[in-house]
Amino acid sequence: MKKRIVFLLSALMLLTAILCGCQSSSETAKTGGDLTKREWAGLLGDKFGYNAYENEQDFYSDVNSGSAYYDEIQACAEWGVLPEKDKFNPEDGATWRYAVETAVRAIGIEKINSCDTGIEVTEDNLTDFFASKIANIDEAALDASLTEEDAALILAYAYDYANNLVLPQKFEYKYNEGVKEAEATAVTLKGDGTTAVVRDGTTYQTGDVVYIKPSEESPAYAIKVNSVSGDEITYTNAGLEDVYEEVQVSGTYEPTVINVEPAEGVTISRADTPDRPLLAFADYRPNAQSEIIAEHPVLSNNDNSVMLTGFDIDKNSINFNKDLGNGVSFDVTISNIKVTTDVDYGIFKGLKKANVTLSFDDSVKAEYKSDHLSKQVPLGTMKLPIGTTPLNVRISLVANLGFDGQITLTYTSEIVATVNYEKGKGLAKSLENQNPNFDFHADATVTVEPCVKAELCFLEESIVNIKVTSGVVAIGNVDVDLLGDEPACIDIYLYVPLRWAVNEDGCIMTFISDKLKYSAVIWDSESSRVNKRFHWENGVLVEECTRGKEKVETAPTDEEGKPYDEYKIFDFEEIVFGFIKTSTQMLYLQEGETMTVGIVSVPDGYSAGDLIFESQNPSVCSAGSGTVTAVGPGSTTLKISTPDGKFSVFVGVVVEIEYNDTSGFQPL
Repeated sequence: MKKRIVFLLSALMLLTAILCGCQSSSETAKTGGDLTKREWAGLLGDKFGYNAYENEQDFYSDVNSGSAYYDEIQACAEWGVLPEKDKFNPEDGATWRYAVETAVRAIGIEKINSCDTGIEVTEDNLTDFFASKIANIDEAALDASLTEEDAALILAYAYDYANNLVLPQKFEYKYNEGVKEAEATAVTLKGDGTTAVVRDGTTYQTGDVVYIKPSEESPAYAIKVNSVSGDEITYTNAGLEDVYEEVQVSGTYEPTVINVEPAEGVTISRADTPDRPLLAFADYRPNAQSEIIAEHPVLSNNDNSVMLTGFDIDKNSINFNKDLGNGVSFDVTISNIKVTTDVDYGIFKGLKKANVTLSFDDSVKAEYKSDHLSKQVPLGTMKLPIGTTPLNVRISLVANLGFDGQITLTYTSEIVATVNYEKGKGLAKSLENQNPNFDFHADATVTVEPCVKAELCFLEESIVNIKVTSGVVAIGNVDVDLLGDEPACIDIYLYVPLRWAVNEDGCIMTFISDKLKYSAVIWDSESSRVNKRFHWENGVLVEECTRGKEKVETAPTDEEGKPYDEYKIFDFEEIVFGFIKTSTQMLYLQEGETMTVGIVSVPDGYSAGDLIFESQNPSVCSAGSGTVTAVGPGSTTLKISTPDGKFSVFVGVVVEIEYNDTSGFQPL
């Protein structure tokens, strides 16, 4: 009699699994023995993400589309990683020297030389650079044959070096004629998506393009003036082509100031002081946030905190906490955020290149003491300005939670995702989940999957977006012999899932080509590099099952003999990041004024006309059918949601008191 464990036995396990790398070649290189150039190119291409190409012509006459590792060889040739011309000689043996030289090219000679590495890399000194700056290699070994173990070592050294390069920060640009700069405080968008107020007295003309520089409270944006009436203007959003004739942004950034918006019911705090909340969504009681507001700026004041802005984070870390009730709590911490980017855009050449590497540590703590639960939990969003440039990164968090029974779990990992586009060279992309560690105690079955989506944006336009889903899945099985004298056997099977998608949403890259989209399951229940099985008999951990069968090292299977999968167990749908985007996060109205809220976009399958508008304080404003009407002075929040409540956004509303000059002053 075989059942899934529910409230049957407690087992405390400390599991530490350390690994580097998560991608595998389209075909597995042979185990043991020496590698051919073909096999090395397959490993190198997959490690650095060179496995997609634009050129439809074969680069080599002896490697065609039916050849093993064709995609990797074609892409590596297109990106200049492979030095051969015309013929590749794929079955020739790969040497240490060949592997080292191509590994340096995979990092990028131009990229290396833009950093302060202490030595300029040339085609003549590739091996010297690797030996002196990346790894200590014996010169005598360079002409030795390359084994699979050698290849793994070289790739680990090169990839780690590439991801730890610090690019110097550079922002060079040339505005289009007539573009005017303004400080963030000089222009206030009223919130309807069409009207703004000029606060600094500057006079604008119809047709002017105004670039509003970034601040701690908001990223850069640009508008085009349609009409002028006193200090009020109407506008349309301006894009890259309206502002810049040429612009280049590059560098490595470790943001220390971010904007954070918690989802409904979520509390945010510093990761090092999780017990001291900084901002709790929906905690809008009068004066409840006075201490917080005095210490940290927010988008609205008094009792209506919407978003924590200009938040100076310690070690780039932020904690999101969600209490689901009934003994269920969930924390996700994102820390050590680092963004390396290199973007080159021109009005005539379009997007020439866009390279972004996003790395962060994620940590999950979860406690469950309830019945079966299966749901997706939105946690919140973060915006990270990239220095004084028009670039910013938007990070969104959603989690899959599924459990039966009583569970305590902690999980940490280090995520490194790289996407690299260069005109004429296709898309290179790589993902690593490094050093996943977890503690787990359970009487049941559990899935905890934090999903992070990051967008690199230029002004308000997305250049590239990356979605990563990781976490821990633990499955319990039990064999109980109720009528005999066999021991009660309990199996716990654990694995780490890993999925990702590049440019799942439309962006500048996908406007160029649909080939610049990518998605893959890196690890699942059958392929996870973290794959552990534990067996108990009558509460004692044992190596072998004594019930007449050997311990099975594969995943437990369902009634159909298929491995359990967390999506099957808990009926999860694929995590979809759908957002209602408004033209601004603040609405400014005069008493009695009615404004139509500017809706930029809604999630797929929904219509802007179906959105539900709710005022959190009817004494300040009323809302309905896409409009907001100012009732009385003060500030509050407006909730805009889809009819099913699955997606929502919150906008601050400020109703200003009309100024009435009673001083008697008469201007000259």
